[in-house]
Amino acid sequence: MNPEGHSQNHLPYIIIIILELGIGTFMNLFVIYVVYRDFIKTKTLRSGDQILLCLGISNMFYGFLVFVSLLDYFCSLGIFSRIHTAYIYLYLFLFAISSCAWLSASLGFFYFVKISTFGSGLLSWVKKNITSVVPRLLLGILLVSLFNSVLSSLFIIFSPAPPRNNTGRFVSIASVFSQSRTQFIYSTITLSIGSFMVLFSTTFYLVVYLMKHSYRMKKGVQTPNNEHLRSFDKVVWRMMHSLLFYGIYYLLMLIIYFTVITKMESGFWLSYLIFSLFPVVQVVLLVLANPRLKAALKDTFLCLHLRESVCKPIQ
Repeated sequence: MNPEGHSQNHLPYIIIIILELGIGTFMNLFVIYVVYRDFIKTKTLRSGDQILLCLGISNMFYGFLVFVSLLDYFCSLGIFSRIHTAYIYLYLFLFAISSCAWLSASLGFFYFVKISTFGSGLLSWVKKNITSVVPRLLLGILLVSLFNSVLSSLFIIFSPAPPRNNTGRFVSIASVFSQSRTQFIYSTITLSIGSFMVLFSTTFYLVVYLMKHSYRMKKGVQTPNNEHLRSFDKVVWRMMHSLLFYGIYYLLMLIIYFTVITKMESGFWLSYLIFSLFPVVQVVLLVLANPRLKAALKDTFLCLHLRESVCKPIQ
């Protein structure tokens, strides 16, 4: 696998990655804007908004790192000609992956605690004290991500075939990653597998819980509120879509990692495309599944449409 050189075979992957970065940046900025706008109005930052804000910032940071690597690749800036600079970038990249993954898991855990009912025990205490638990949870995620990124970076650096640049010539981060792609793949899987299990299990439980609750409402003695049932069914379908996305994404990621990347000339760019896809699709699903964010997005496009209509010159 040779990622160096502006091969035409890599161009479709690069174009898709750039589109992903553009869409992801817009959507994450939109989420941050909505959270900040509501904070200005209410003077309080709700627990769920704290997670959304951190997740948006983390995704933006991740997108920035991907953009830097693409810029270095196209413009031959030589940012990573010094291997220590490449190691610093590698650590930041792994930190961004870990923080995005665990913040996504914390968001799933937050909805799990808020929606579910618990009789007693630890989860019942967490539900009652969720306002004070969330800041501690976010701090814990920061520390875990910092620690895990250190271990993963050391695993790559001290591997039997660490990335090196003994020629002194220009080298992009693509070549640095390709030299230690096996260690990098195992590191990213290790960083994300725990958070994925938390996210998948909490989302799966919520889907089952909401489906059972909807079934009990339909079979209730009293006549159910059809409007309430329809809104409830929408929540179930949104959760099922999220669950389906997480399952397909990780299954596809593992299949491609172990059966395609090591055998394809464009394996590096394919892996980069998959890495860049997760935050984008996740934030899109998040906006579509959140009534407040979805309504704000509709209002934004409506205002833009009205502004274009007003500013359009009369024929």
